[in-house]
This record gives sequence, C-alpha cells and structure tokens, in this order.
Amino acid sequence: MILRLSITVLAIALLIGVVATVKNNQNEARSSAMAGGLAPAVITATQVRLMQWAQRIEAVGDLTAVQDVAIASEVPGKVIEINFASGAKVQEGDVLLRLDARDDRAQLDALKADLHLAQLENERVTKLRGSAAFSQSLQDRSESQAASLKAQVERQEVLLQRKLLRAPFDGMLSIRQISLGTILAPGDSIVRLQSLTPIYVDFTVPERHRGSLVAGQMLEVSVAAWPDQMFVGELVVVSPDVDVRSRTLKLRGQLDNTDHRLQPGMFATVHLILSGEEPVLTLPRTAISFFAYGESVFTIQESGESLTVKRQPIKVGRTRSDQVEVLSGLTADQRVVHTGHMKLRDGQSIVIDEGIALPQGMDDR
Repeated sequence: MILRLSITVLAIALLIGVVATVKNNQNEARSSAMAGGLAPAVITATQVRLMQWAQRIEAVGDLTAVQDVAIASEVPGKVIEINFASGAKVQEGDVLLRLDARDDRAQLDALKADLHLAQLENERVTKLRGSAAFSQSLQDRSESQAASLKAQVERQEVLLQRKLLRAPFDGMLSIRQISLGTILAPGDSIVRLQSLTPIYVDFTVPERHRGSLVAGQMLEVSVAAWPDQMFVGELVVVSPDVDVRSRTLKLRGQLDNTDHRLQPGMFATVHLILSGEEPVLTLPRTAISFFAYGESVFTIQESGESLTVKRQPIKVGRTRSDQVEVLSGLTADQRVVHTGHMKLRDGQSIVIDEGIALPQGMDDR
C-alpha cells in the first residue's frame, strides 16, 4: 500500500515538472520574440525628398456655364416642327422649333392689304392739295390710318418671328421637354442651352488671402470624372465683397474646354497658383500611416549591418498627386518604410527589397 502511494506521488511530481518545463520554454520564446527575435520583415524603402513647390491655395468649387438659358416660347402656339435632338450641338441662329403660325400669317396678309389701301388713299388726298376739295383734316386722318396699319403690320411680323425659335448662341442642348403637337403657353420650357467653351469655375477662399490675389493667376482644376487629368485655366474675377458670415472671397476662374469634358454643375478641386516657389519636404502618400490621433511613419535605423524600424509621429500639410508635404518630424534624405509598414512594430528587424522599383515623386511647381 505504501509502495503504491509512493509511486503515485512520484508520477504526480514528474508531471508537474514536465508542465513547468514547457511553460518556462514558452516564456523564454515570448521574451526572445519581444526582444527582437521575430523574423525580419521584408519592406521597400523611400527617402524624404526636398522639392520646390509653388505657393498655392486649395479650394473647392463648382463649374458654371459662361452662358446658360432655358429656351422657352414667348407666345402661345402648337408645335409643328422640331429641328434639334437632345444633347446636340447648335450654332447661333439655328432654327430649333416652329409653332403653327397659319392664322397669324393670314392676319398679316390682311393687314398688309389694308395698309396698301390706306397708302393709296393717302396719296389721293395729297394730290388734292391746293384744290377746293382738299381738307387738312382729311389728310391727317389718312396719314394716321396708314401709320396705324403700318405699326400693326410690324407687330404682326414680330409675332410671326416669335413663332420661330432660334438658338441665341453656340452651345450644347440638354434633353428636350416637348414633343410634336404640344400646345405651348408663354414661358413653357422647351430645352436648356449651355455654352461650354470656355467654362467658369466658381470658388471661395478665406479673406486673409486677398493681398495675394490678382486676375490672371494660373489655376489647376481636377474633377472626379477625370481623376488623372489636370485642367489648367486662369483667375478672371476677384469679387470685391466679402461674405460677412463665412469671411470668404468669391473668385471665378476660366478654363479652355474645347473637348467639352467639363460640364456645368461638376464639383471641382481648385489649386490657385500664387507667385514664387518654396522648398518643402515630401513623402509618397503610401509611406504614411493615417490615424485618428495623427500621422506617423516608420524610420529605418542602422546598427552595423542590421536594420530596425522606429515609429515616428509627423505632421503633414498639402498634397500634390501622390506626394504629401511633411511639416515636421523628419529631415531631408531620411529613409523611411515605403510599403510593408502595416505589419511592423517598433524595434522590429527588417530587410529592404531592392528589387522593387519605386515611383519617383512629381517635380511639382
């Protein structure tokens, strides 16, 4: 009995020793990993670059047509002819639509006949001047009758012209709102016509920039529809009034839009370029980790032949294409992790993959 109890106690002690040994090995492995024993991470590297960037103001704005009008009829009538298609380009003077004008034309013919008769009567009365049959009052009445009928003829001719709708300027039409046979009332919308070449961009900037603004300054505009293209124009209007609520100035730029890629109503990001350039530190956007509490990068630390990383908080500023301005936290030519930083931690060993070609930063103005 005593022998069996001794064997049991010995077995339990042996089991406890094995568990303690395994636990100790795990703790040593964890401590080794925390001390930098993780396998080196493979990353790509880039450098903080010193570039010359033009001083500029970034703002948001809206694209606006230079000329924009809703074509509508001034007179009532029935649509008998439509000479345009939705979305078509038209030239100034092109006939867009005809209204039924048969009654108006008949009235014009009748008025012209009455005018002709009145003019003949006035000529007969004039020939009687100097005779006993001549009366000044009779001549006055005949001249007045002829003048009144002439005015009515002219008014009827204007009415007939209004039954024929023409494009007031070169531009592009929207979707038409009427069909053949539509009975139009005065003011009914028919189609919208917009001039797209050139095109305006309207935006606002804080009032503190007023001393730097001059008409003729270059601006660059980007839109969501063409994210890879930058449209170049110039500042044409600096509004003299300041909005009392937002303390901003209204500005207007003009863009050459010969390809009609830009459309009125588009949301635009505007970069107004001011005179002069200044040196700035830049990094590719992909090298920066953006968090709610701020931005940071991993700087590369050299110790002999080994490389490790250290998380460095930074402050960023303007953005140009894929490049971001670094306001503080780094110095020129300092090496940082470009890709692969999501899997890193402070003090971790790294290996730089030199076989991956990294894009060069833009040589921005």
